[in-house]
Amino acid sequence: MQLRTAFNEWGSFTKGKFAGRQWLLAKWEVCAGVVWPQEKIDIMLGLVAQRLDLKAENSFIDLGCGGGWMLGGLKPSVGFAVGLDFSAQMLQNAVSIKATDALVQGEIGRLPLKDASFDRALCYFVLINMMDDAIVERAIMDMLRVVKPGGRLLIGQLPDQARSADYDRAKASYIDFCRQSGDLGDDLRDVNRMPQKLFDVPKLTGFLQQSRIGYKKMPSFNPFYRPGESPTIEWRFDLLLEK
Repeated sequence: MQLRTAFNEWGSFTKGKFAGRQWLLAKWEVCAGVVWPQEKIDIMLGLVAQRLDLKAENSFIDLGCGGGWMLGGLKPSVGFAVGLDFSAQMLQNAVSIKATDALVQGEIGRLPLKDASFDRALCYFVLINMMDDAIVERAIMDMLRVVKPGGRLLIGQLPDQARSADYDRAKASYIDFCRQSGDLGDDLRDVNRMPQKLFDVPKLTGFLQQSRIGYKKMPSFNPFYRPGESPTIEWRFDLLLEK
């Protein structure tokens, strides 16, 4: 699969280079030199933990965990944490930072997991790479399948097609900010370009309604956050599904 190959290549390229910080998220940051301050990391992880209502007794899985950066930050909030990714290289990187209790190689949409296996599930910065609506819909149903009754699934960082111009403006402003602060490094998109899906919100929510899936649509974490700005933005959104 082309996408799997791309992530394996990305995992090999980033191995050991961004340990202890957003080594994987660097590709969304556009440039290698950008380092997230701890405040920004804490805001993102806190928002995810709050929306999932993570508790010490929960079993938790990060679906599409990549190198385990978010998983490692959320692991202290739960009783048992599992990471799943389709990239073997990404999982090797996750092992190196001891981000989880267990790792599984598998593909969202064909998860090698039993029904109702976890109290809480996260899928963040993942569906953005799935360009086909049918694949997205299959992925949502499969992820919800492995959540226990009464559990929660948070799907995040979904770009709103109707707000793409707002994203472009925010990104340009953030690049200028990083350039002025001297944090701008080499452009990594020339090393490995990933696809980015823009979501037709009425179509996606219509699918959820037709499938009788209860959901809440919420503003997503601001990946271009700077001190004094809102921690959430409207041009990307999260979906909280409760089973």
